[in-house]
Amino acid sequence: MSDASEQPFAPGTITRLVAQKKDPNRVSVHIDGAFAFGVHVDLVLRYELAKGMSLDVKTQRQLVADDQVLKARARAWEYVVKRRRTRTEVQRMLQRADYAPDVVERTLDYLEDKGEIDDVAYAAAYANERFRLKGHGPMRIRRDLKKKGVPARAIEPALDALTASADLKAAAQAHAEKRWPRVAQEDDPRRRKKKLSDYLRRRGFSYDVIRPIVEALEAEHPSHSV
Repeated sequence: MSDASEQPFAPGTITRLVAQKKDPNRVSVHIDGAFAFGVHVDLVLRYELAKGMSLDVKTQRQLVADDQVLKARARAWEYVVKRRRTRTEVQRMLQRADYAPDVVERTLDYLEDKGEIDDVAYAAAYANERFRLKGHGPMRIRRDLKKKGVPARAIEPALDALTASADLKAAAQAHAEKRWPRVAQEDDPRRRKKKLSDYLRRRGFSYDVIRPIVEALEAEHPSHSV
């Protein structure tokens, strides 16, 4: 996506404003008898563009830059309306679409102001959903949120709330009991305990939660010990 600063401009007078055939919400601006650029109709109204109006280079650059922001907003809106996104996810999408850095930042700030992206709310909802539907523990949730670009300032409160309200031990216990028949086939009790512990760590549970569960299962099934 071209940057407004890279587009050639020259001062001149608007000689024609015409709605584009493919998109009536966009207007072609002709300066001194030649097509100069296209903008959204909202910008025509905002800048009160009219035939015979003189436009300096600074104003033309600002019009094109504002038009890029409107395009980026529309694209980002379509992206976030499908499902909740993080600020970083939206940023990456806009960067892939080749929008200029300042356009990306203006778009992200706009969406945050409108409440369409909110990393704190996202992290809280994600943590609760992953624990409730997948049984993921805090460590797994933290890793996944980091991959999505959620900052620590949003992650940690979400995990603190989850730890305070959820029964992590019960969730880990359920995973362990479901996994036990597979690891119980291992004859060496040390390897058996390691396999189960590693599995629970991958699910996102801490050593303090894992250890008593593994020890209890091992004690309940002495026939598997050597």
